[in-house]
Amino acid sequence: MRKWLLVCLSWLSAQRAGFIYALWDLDFEAAEREVTLEWNGSYITWDNHRIAFFKALFPLSPAERKAFWETTNLYERQFERQIAPTLPELVADAYAQRAVIAAMERDWLSAGMAAWKSWRLIQKGLPRDPLTHQWQGLWQVVFATLPPPYERWIPGKPEQRWAKAIEHLRQAAQSEGYIVWEASLLYFFLLKNFDTLAGKWLDSCRYLLFSQRVPPYLWRFAIALHAVEEGRLGEAETMLVSLSQLPQVSRFPYALYWLGKVYLYQGRWKEAEETWRQFVIKQFQPFGLASQYTWRGYIAWTRGDTTMAKELWHAAISYSNLLWEEDIIAQEFAKGWLVSPPHKVEQLLWKVRWLIQRRQFEAARDSLEPLREMISSLTGDDRAMLYYTYGRLYHRWGREEPARFAYYQATRQVTEKEHWIRGYAALYLAQLYERAGDWHNARLYYKEAEKIAQSVGRTGLIQKARAGYERVKDKRYEVAGDVSQNR
Repeated sequence: MRKWLLVCLSWLSAQRAGFIYALWDLDFEAAEREVTLEWNGSYITWDNHRIAFFKALFPLSPAERKAFWETTNLYERQFERQIAPTLPELVADAYAQRAVIAAMERDWLSAGMAAWKSWRLIQKGLPRDPLTHQWQGLWQVVFATLPPPYERWIPGKPEQRWAKAIEHLRQAAQSEGYIVWEASLLYFFLLKNFDTLAGKWLDSCRYLLFSQRVPPYLWRFAIALHAVEEGRLGEAETMLVSLSQLPQVSRFPYALYWLGKVYLYQGRWKEAEETWRQFVIKQFQPFGLASQYTWRGYIAWTRGDTTMAKELWHAAISYSNLLWEEDIIAQEFAKGWLVSPPHKVEQLLWKVRWLIQRRQFEAARDSLEPLREMISSLTGDDRAMLYYTYGRLYHRWGREEPARFAYYQATRQVTEKEHWIRGYAALYLAQLYERAGDWHNARLYYKEAEKIAQSVGRTGLIQKARAGYERVKDKRYEVAGDVSQNR
């Protein structure tokens, strides 16, 4: 009876979103005030652990990372003996937090053990609790994206993982749940693998969650980043400038990083360099540092300062721990440019890509014309990059037939260095075939993209290719008279 009452009371007391909102707003003083309003001891413990986790995830100093381990070790017995029997989803969440921080510190053994405990505990989570659904969905994402050979030893059937992830995260993101601010953002990032759905979900959240309240800081950053990806650079700049002026930027300086990228795309290189200098001062993590040093070196090279360019490229390749995929790509450019600096063809292609990012499609097409006329004299790498750039141009322009032709030509080039470009060309080609309902070719090129990504170690590309293949692998062509076809 006591256990049953605790479960019911805990579930009722958990229906509050203020604490989660404060966390994702990176306002830890507000989060601590929310804790004082909580009367359930289990949730008080979980709240304090969550605050320590967010501080360790976005630290101002190494002391906050150390404080997380002190907090989690202090609460470990209470989690396991008092909370796990009635609210196992809270303990699963705590162990997942330990796994994340251990992975960031490259302690893989501890990360693996904490992750295993989290997975085991979430199987016992309360079925009606949104946190249970959230972690069940996130674990399916993890299982779906593990690289070989680890994928062979994980539970469940591969073909069900993405469907289960979508189902669970959709339930976790229901507007009445206390985890709504967090789950809705995680669901958005899941849907980004399904590129036709992410924007619609964002519009729904703006209507349901943000119509009468400003989104938390990390949500606003996600909205700004989506605007960058969609080519709405003016809108993105306004949001990123606003975010970079708030106190939270000290903990989460990535608004400065992406603001610098927006300036780079717009050709405002002096402002990009200044913004990235501020980013380096504030950034405590390795993420983004290699990338911005690479692009600052590129800017210096185009201005004729070869000494500064090489210094910055050497700085870019000095980072090795837990880099973004964007950092890894940039490092490869920096390594290549130290041996062979960007030549005129490469500089022109980068100029065109930034024109495409600004949606100046006609100017981009005209700029590519000289290269098109001399294509037979280009190297295989340059031809692959040229075709890929044409593909991006026509893809973003909405002209799908020439985009498909260009991507296909990019996949067929013999490359010595830029193997990864063929993988991205295959991915975008598959997406265009999927949009056209050509399921066979979509499956073919998603598999090709995954194969190339595995050979060059591009985890992000592997994930996108697998997500796309899961969408189309059971699709069948329409048959006349068949009303049950799977579209």
